Amino acid sequence: MKEIFLSFRPEYFKPLLYGIKKYEYRKRFCNEEVKAYLYLSGKSRRVVGIMELGKPIRLDLTRSKYLNYSETLKRVDKYILKRDIYAIPIKSLILFDNPISLNEIRQQIPGFMPPQMYFVLDNHPKLKILLERQLLNRKVFIHQHDEIYYENLAMSVSELKETKQFKILDSLYRQNKEFDNIF
Repeated sequence: MKEIFLSFRPEYFKPLLYGIKKYEYRKRFCNEEVKAYLYLSGKSRRVVGIMELGKPIRLDLTRSKYLNYSETLKRVDKYILKRDIYAIPIKSLILFDNPISLNEIRQQIPGFMPPQMYFVLDNHPKLKILLERQLLNRKVFIHQHDEIYYENLAMSVSELKETKQFKILDSLYRQNKEFDNIF
């Protein structure tokens, strides 16, 4: 399985952490399943864990599958217009015991710059070794993806944050100090 270093904006992380976000959306992506080391950009600036991603779904080529799901089709059409045509199934998330900060990476690899999107780790062997040494905590969730999650496909993060499920989980996670070292 290909291993990548994937940059992720922190504001998109909570729905992922809570297991609500079931797809990642990108304009371009690998055309296979990948193991992605998840780097949170912005103020966080740390690698927090590993996300397993399934083979991308081309929304523009699979649009006809959603014709019986009007709300899903509306959302899919919005993503196609934005040109974020790849819906990548999020299969699982495993957090590190201790996220590794950008400064810690730079101590080992001076001048390291995280990508804006992603890069393949085979092309960065020092970083790959450093990340593989990190202790894993536990799987936060596993999504089967046996079928399309129609109620979730092409939902934006802002839409996900408005769901009752998100609001309940966000309240619970805010009380849990275990996740303070991530944000």
